[in-house]
Amino acid sequence: MATRKLLYHFNRAPYGTVFHTEGWRAAVGALAGIDEHQVTLLMQADGVYYALKGADRAENLGYEGTLKKGGVKFYAVKEDLEARGISEGELANDITVIPRSQSWALYEGADFCLDW
Repeated sequence: MATRKLLYHFNRAPYGTVFHTEGWRAAVGALAGIDEHQVTLLMQADGVYYALKGADRAENLGYEGTLKKGGVKFYAVKEDLEARGISEGELANDITVIPRSQSWALYEGADFCLDW
C-alpha cells in the first residue's frame, strides 16, 4: 500500500477533554501499522495552548517519544498564537511555528485529515 500523508489537527483547548490524548494515541497507531504513513500534528485555534512549555503533557509522554522517533513534525499556527498573546519564546522546543498559509498547504497535501 502506498504511503499516505495524515494530518492530525488539534483545535480544542488541551484540558477538560480527552481529545489531545486520544489524538496523539491515534497518531501513534498510524505509525505502528504495516503501512508507512507520514504523520503531521498541527495545533491551531485553542489547540495552540498545548504547544506551551508549561503545558501538562504527562499523559502523552510515551506517545510523544514514539512520534518523535517516527519523524513526526509538530506545528503551531502563528496567527493563532498571536491572537492569544503567546510568543514563540513561550513554546516547547519541539514546536515549529508556521503561518496560516503554510497550514493550508498541509491540509492540501494531506490524504486524510483528522480533527481532534
